[in-house]
Amino acid sequence: MATLNYNYDKEVDILYISFYPGEKATTAVELNNNILLRLNLEERRAIGLTLLDFSALVQITRFGPRNFPLTGIAELEPDWQDMVIEILKSPPLNEILRVSVYAESPNETTPIAVVEKFSDLVAA
Repeated sequence: MATLNYNYDKEVDILYISFYPGEKATTAVELNNNILLRLNLEERRAIGLTLLDFSALVQITRFGPRNFPLTGIAELEPDWQDMVIEILKSPPLNEILRVSVYAESPNETTPIAVVEKFSDLVAA
């Protein structure tokens, strides 16, 4: 069962989130330049997230929270894409990152995400 544990390093503006504290990830996927997903590949589950430039990820704009393209998914092999998408849609990850799609055209879509929690850390 996942246990949320996090550490915000204000000096470098990085939030480390662990769902299974003490468990080492067997691989990682760069979802974009700011979001690194750490995985237990054998069990196909998220171990944690690393959010770089965290204050930018949770910044509220005039139009609402910022969304970020998950450009790293397109660079994965199709079977890895499927696995990562399923993990993104599952707890506990879907409680931190809300994933949706931006449709450039009917045939072109880009997955995007918004960080759901932790915005209060920046103000602290």
